[in-house]
Amino acid sequence: MNTVYIDTHFKKLVLGLLKDGKLVDKKELLSNKHSENTVRLLQELLNDNKLAAKDIEQVIVINGPGSFTGVRIGVVVAKVMGYTRNIKIKAISYLQALDLEYNRDITLGISDKNGVFGGSFNSRHELLKDYFYLSFDEIKKSNLDITILDDKDVDMELIFKYLEDKEEVNPHVLKPLYVKRIDVAND
Repeated sequence: MNTVYIDTHFKKLVLGLLKDGKLVDKKELLSNKHSENTVRLLQELLNDNKLAAKDIEQVIVINGPGSFTGVRIGVVVAKVMGYTRNIKIKAISYLQALDLEYNRDITLGISDKNGVFGGSFNSRHELLKDYFYLSFDEIKKSNLDITILDDKDVDMELIFKYLEDKEEVNPHVLKPLYVKRIDVAND
């Protein structure tokens, strides 16, 4: 089974090609122009491996949290592939993908300039509560035991294995995961 992995959640655009769950090629580009580069890099990945879109049977997409535009780009490309080519789509959050490397209950977070996107997972890698966004001040005031990780590579083969028996996502209902609290002043 040929699977394309798409991750556009942050500054680094990451695409992978897995064959029967084994990573055979990977393309990365550090850019803030995912809208211009994702499809081009995907075509390059397929061309380098002598594949066409019709040869892809599954897409795994990181659906967030992260850059608003970046997350949307990856999700839209996965949706288009799924809808137009009847390709299976499986989605996972970046935080859950990171959690796959841990075999215990843990709260993980990734930071931006103002705070931390986070999620708490059990040892079976299930999200315990909704994802959250807390400012650095809120984290300092709380007693939350949170492991904050820098943006790092995830194990695509581990993600494939974890998602193998999970339900595919209908392209019509696949949505980006936005985790951000909007503070509105009450006047």
